Amino acid sequence: MTVQQNIDFVNNQRASDLGSLTSANGPLVLVGEWTAEFARNDASMEDYQRFAKAQLDVYGRATFGWAYWAYNCDRNHWSLKWMIENNFIQLK
Repeated sequence: MTVQQNIDFVNNQRASDLGSLTSANGPLVLVGEWTAEFARNDASMEDYQRFAKAQLDVYGRATFGWAYWAYNCDRNHWSLKWMIENNFIQLK
């Protein structure tokens, strides 16, 4: 998939999946173990930023929050710490 197709998948399919699980009186939902890594060798920093932002926007709607793959990991895009320190992810 292209970068935009990955982003669209999150904004459409994952948002729909999450929406079907969350309701006003429904169970708490946690989105676990997501990462901003995707199978693109030609991805730029901006591509990773856009992909991460799409996931943060969608997964931020989970009623019990979200969990990134790892806080600190030797695989850069799998490490929340590295992603924040290198401006790939902006937490509000």
